[in-house]
Amino acid sequence: MPKKTFQNLPETRQAEIRDLLLKIFYEKPVSQVKVSEIVDALQMSRGIFYKYFEDLNDAYDYLIHFYAGQIHGEIIKYMTKQDGDFFQGIEAFLLLYVDLDQEAPRYRQLVLLSQNSHLFSYRSATEHGIAAWTKILAKNQFIMPTLDEQISFLYFSMKLVIDSLTDMLANHWGEAELLQDFHFKTHWLLAGIRKGL
Repeated sequence: MPKKTFQNLPETRQAEIRDLLLKIFYEKPVSQVKVSEIVDALQMSRGIFYKYFEDLNDAYDYLIHFYAGQIHGEIIKYMTKQDGDFFQGIEAFLLLYVDLDQEAPRYRQLVLLSQNSHLFSYRSATEHGIAAWTKILAKNQFIMPTLDEQISFLYFSMKLVIDSLTDMLANHWGEAELLQDFHFKTHWLLAGIRKGL
């Protein structure tokens, strides 16, 4: 994670650095990136880069964690908008990613996140946002009596979203294919797959 000196930068400068890191890490794997590319593009010294990050891997991990956190928050926002229709909220979120231009920052973020989808399994030690999540579950009449189960379902839901988007990228799906696949998944969750029990 970035050092305190990076966190103390104005948000506009942090965003500028993130934008450049996204461009560079999208174009080639971190193993092929050189610190000199970053410092030249940002017109900073190597010493300044190392005041912000431990190394290139640290900068890469920061970028991925940042976008993963953003997407988590955005998914929750879309679920909240669809009052009482959990899966409709996810569907509305998924549609943001259909037919994106490959030069669009959102598309590039998705590519990096799909390459690092294991981050959606990482469980934060803090429980920020759990109150909003509990309200979403209650509005949808999802009965999960323990906090542990509610949190587990939160991460399951996030993985459902990123897996659906990863499938879209891998298979070059448009809206129809993405929604059909997502509807299969929601049907399995809501109705089950074993009949006659």
